[in-house]
Amino acid sequence: MTTTIDAHTAEEFRAATERAAVYPDDSGILLLTGEDARDLLNRLSTNLIDPEAPAGEVAVTVLTSDRGRIVDLVYVIHCGDHQVVLTSPGQQQNVTDFLDKYTIMEDLEVEDITEKTSLLRLTGPDAAELLGRVSDDGILVVEPPTDPDESERMPTRYLLADDPEDAARIAADLEAAGAASISAATAETLRIAQARPAHGSEMSDTYNPLEAGLIGAIDFHKGCYIGQEVIARLDTYHKVQKYLVSLSFDADPAQAGTLPGSRLVNDEGAAMGLVTSATVVPSAGDASIIGLGYVRTAAVQVGGALRVVAEEGNGDGDTGVTARITAQPLLFGGEKPGPGR
Repeated sequence: MTTTIDAHTAEEFRAATERAAVYPDDSGILLLTGEDARDLLNRLSTNLIDPEAPAGEVAVTVLTSDRGRIVDLVYVIHCGDHQVVLTSPGQQQNVTDFLDKYTIMEDLEVEDITEKTSLLRLTGPDAAELLGRVSDDGILVVEPPTDPDESERMPTRYLLADDPEDAARIAADLEAAGAASISAATAETLRIAQARPAHGSEMSDTYNPLEAGLIGAIDFHKGCYIGQEVIARLDTYHKVQKYLVSLSFDADPAQAGTLPGSRLVNDEGAAMGLVTSATVVPSAGDASIIGLGYVRTAAVQVGGALRVVAEEGNGDGDTGVTARITAQPLLFGGEKPGPGR
């Protein structure tokens, strides 16, 4: 079933996916100083944070608990004598507490600079070309790691500015060059369409990085880190119980808000998974619903269909809606090859 939605929202989404969009990003921003910053991050997180890497390197890594569960997915920007760390929205204090917990004698200072820094996200097929046409004076341009195939189709840049006027100026220049300014609602739809897991829905201490499709942010050939034994064992013995998948729903868009938290079951009624996010994909005419969710490993098959059962307290039993698995996303690509491969 489909219905008509607001034409302006449809145009925002079309511009973001066919041209480019620039919009405020509410990620947390931490400033790390001290000689041991990169070495400590390397010892605490899943990916290689090379202390000898040149300034300008951007690494993506996952902080995990001793049970191998996700604390947060972070981007580490090497700025020479300091590091800038982008956290999930609202997670900067949790990341700070995690770092403090494991800082003993290391030379490390952590400062939350979220409120002092303006952060924009620029994304879309024309993003890189448009950025090359404007002045980025006063702007730190960050190209985050992503799935290599996706980065070619939908290049993304973070734009950081200490001066809000610099951020406003580059946003205006990018819009003049052809980028669209989009609403927070459209940005959330874009996130789900790009299969980017969000903290609180697809990322939390309920899930591990392998389940969340973050294997490309794990280096299985580096030294130990918090949670390393658990994650290595899950991978080696193929014990991952569920995976993040992209979903489409045969439901009226008016039902989108009721889907997160719903259970996914097979034809026999056996529990197969959970819907974590859902959104309306806008178009100039009709619209449809897509989402993200976790599905048991045995049931992960692109094209496979599952029934949606309402969350307790949000209806009664089978909703009559079918969810179809459209992809098993790997945000940063698959497992990285080992040394010499």
